[in-house]
Amino acid sequence: MDFSQDDLWDAIDAAVRDLLERSGAEGPAVDALELAQAHFRIPVQMAEPEDEEPRRYGDAPRRRPPPDTIVLKMEQSEETHQTLAARAIARRLVPGILAKLGIVTGTEHRGAEKPLIATILPRLLLPTRRFAPEARKAGYDLFALKAIFGTAGFETIAWRLLDVDDEASVVAIVDDGSVTARRGNRFPVTKTLTEAETEAVRRAAATKDPARARRDDWTATAWPVSGIPFRRIIVRAVPDGI
Repeated sequence: MDFSQDDLWDAIDAAVRDLLERSGAEGPAVDALELAQAHFRIPVQMAEPEDEEPRRYGDAPRRRPPPDTIVLKMEQSEETHQTLAARAIARRLVPGILAKLGIVTGTEHRGAEKPLIATILPRLLLPTRRFAPEARKAGYDLFALKAIFGTAGFETIAWRLLDVDDEASVVAIVDDGSVTARRGNRFPVTKTLTEAETEAVRRAAATKDPARARRDDWTATAWPVSGIPFRRIIVRAVPDGI
């Protein structure tokens, strides 16, 4: 059965909205780890340290975690833990979302599950009904939204801005001065920054603070964020009159 991208997004948003209502999860931020354990009973465990001495011959092998277990590592960030939990939840939501689209589970194209989970994940951590009004209220300010939706990473929040932005806009990720990704929500774009974006990035890199620049009918805002192993700057740009 054919369906549009909007149909897919609507089905995902409806599934997330229903899940949050049934689980009683209060917002605006979504605690995916809590949701995975309390609502879905998905087991969570910490991975065994990898720096232990090699096991001697005859020692019992390490036990594998039960299927469907969310395995976390101490060195991972809290945002990574939330992402892993959200991915596990998204996998549970797939059958219901496919059903809403008129697709019987198991008949979908092989390999379709992974991209579907990747589409569900940000809409689970940043539900449209909660995120869209907060984004507008905050003027699409990345730092202000991170303070509200702390379980999602900066990059996840930035890409979601494109989904809920009332204006034509472009988001770019700049690592160590190189553009690693750049997307627009109303028109196709390349990795080449506008002069406004370039200047905003330059100012943010110099001051280590958010910076804004306006050039050639574009207004850009850049936010320096903690990126490992890169010095990362995320920039949002809006053109005039589109």
